[in-house]
Amino acid sequence: MSRASIFDLLHQRQVVSEPVEEPVAIRSDYLPDRLRIIDGLALTAAGFIRSGEIPEPATPELSSTLYGADGYRLLVHRVGDAMSVNEPRLGRLDAKALRLHQLIQTVVIEALMMLEVLPEESHFDVLLSAPFRSREAADIVQLRLRDAIAETQYGACLGEVRLAPEGGDPHATLAVGEQGGMPYVLWVGADSLINDSDVGSLRYRDLLTPTSRGGGLYPGEAVAALLLQRLTTEDAAFDSGWRLEAGIRREHAPRATRRDHDKRQALIALLDELWPSSGADEPADGEEAASAAPSRLVVDALGLPGRAVELGGAVVERWPDLDTVEDGLGVDTLCGWSGEATRVLPFVLAVAACTPEQHALVLTLQAEQSTQAWALKSCAAMAVASAAQPVEAQS
Repeated sequence: MSRASIFDLLHQRQVVSEPVEEPVAIRSDYLPDRLRIIDGLALTAAGFIRSGEIPEPATPELSSTLYGADGYRLLVHRVGDAMSVNEPRLGRLDAKALRLHQLIQTVVIEALMMLEVLPEESHFDVLLSAPFRSREAADIVQLRLRDAIAETQYGACLGEVRLAPEGGDPHATLAVGEQGGMPYVLWVGADSLINDSDVGSLRYRDLLTPTSRGGGLYPGEAVAALLLQRLTTEDAAFDSGWRLEAGIRREHAPRATRRDHDKRQALIALLDELWPSSGADEPADGEEAASAAPSRLVVDALGLPGRAVELGGAVVERWPDLDTVEDGLGVDTLCGWSGEATRVLPFVLAVAACTPEQHALVLTLQAEQSTQAWALKSCAAMAVASAAQPVEAQS
């Protein structure tokens, strides 16, 4: 479906009615360590990623303007079908901000279509993870995003549109503080590293893949949108989506200085803590389903030296039936390295790769001195297990 037809559809669904006084949906008592992922989508150099739809990995193309330290033109992953926008002021402020605006506007209508599954008149916030070099450029992009949403049937349910705080943890990103927030959140991540400044940063950090040899990251760009629900103690069990509890972050010595055995054992210990095996004791409702092995594995950066060996050794020991090739997805392998968008993109990939009854594991291995991991547990699988528990107990 084209963007124009989707936009028309959203307009057609608007109903003119007398304004009514509605209870305020803003709350501040959300659980700090539990979220529910409902759906996600992304636009990458490989194409659109949606539930059940993951394109083949993109082939990087030679840049006409960017060169590596070895003098060769760089291979990059560029999004080919971003929409055009008329924003000359933004272009004068920051060429990169204009590109981010293009990427965001390309997916905003399709992202709003994900709200169709929510209860009628559900209120939501929009959080934007994107690097802007000026406050003015950030304000323009946020204003245009709010304007685009306001023109649809969902405008009346929109809460705040704001920049997300820095950091890679979804729970910290969606935290509301005393000011509170809406129960649902559309978290949008966008970035483009196909420019001299970002390429220079990758080169300085020794992450760049020169054309003349392998072992590194290809500069890319992407925009990803994830629909989540902030949860309270009042929320009952769900039969759809994925429960996202607090992840685990481990600081350690630089990967380049550690032996393969030590890295593998440390990762196994992290996975054991994040995803405990079901014990001999009788599990609580849904606990057995939650402890089942993940069906899908998503990693942010497999192209960096040593990451594939570190991951493969740990996974085969922890879950022998989980194939890192058949069941695993590397964000950088699919569409290059896309900076801030990679905060959101792994979770979108995990949801797109899973059936409603499957669990997923998300790992970030890009950082040299830290590792992070999150477990996505299928609400449907846990609901089925909980419903069957009384029957099994009586047999």
